[in-house]
Amino acid sequence: MDNRLITTLLPAFVTVPAASFRMGTPESDLSGLAKAYGGTRESYREETPQHDVTLVSYAIATAPVSNALYAAFVSQTGTSAPMNWRGPQPSDSSHQHPVVDVSWEDAQAFCTWLRDRTGQVYRLPTEAEWEHAARGVDGCIFPWGNEWEPTLANTRDSGPGRTTTPETYPQGASPYGCLDMAGNVWEWTASLDALYPYDPHDGREDVTATGRRILRGGCYANPQGFARCACRFRLPPVTRNEFLGFRLAQSLST
Repeated sequence: MDNRLITTLLPAFVTVPAASFRMGTPESDLSGLAKAYGGTRESYREETPQHDVTLVSYAIATAPVSNALYAAFVSQTGTSAPMNWRGPQPSDSSHQHPVVDVSWEDAQAFCTWLRDRTGQVYRLPTEAEWEHAARGVDGCIFPWGNEWEPTLANTRDSGPGRTTTPETYPQGASPYGCLDMAGNVWEWTASLDALYPYDPHDGREDVTATGRRILRGGCYANPQGFARCACRFRLPPVTRNEFLGFRLAQSLST
């Protein structure tokens, strides 16, 4: 496949300026989360304490990686196709849907392939970068604000029970214009599962380290509580299933 065609399949990117933002959930909100979404206060403890994180400017994709782009990777590398394709290529109707059935290790291999083909350094966003892009500096509960609106995201509450194209919920965009950061597919981040406060220098961003990796955003099969910007999920890096996809990021020169 021509490199120019690969480039046309890439999602748009948005620059997130350097800023400080409030990451996580205030401890005072834990009882309310348990009442609203089930479980106990301790079920949400991993999101605390809420703390300030300062990030340098970076770029992040406005949509997850699509089946069409991932198909180029599969074709050129011989990587196993996602099982839900039921063959070596996705169905014609799903080309623009986010790819799923992708492990963290698959996503890392994809980033390496894309760097080699384009000469651009693509990677997974860190957990902090993902959350900042999703909620902005004001700490919104959902990408669009603090009130849940089922028509703005593909979740179990009102979605079709399957993946959708990113353009399906344009009004659910984040403050930076990122789509599908609530629902549709869980998105792998680069970060290891580690307690807050977030510290990028404590080893959690070591891509060679072993351990579970953080996913964000919830998916089409989850209720709204998982679509909160601060919600954290973690899985072993070899896990694949029909709910797991990923989004690209890029570091910017300073």
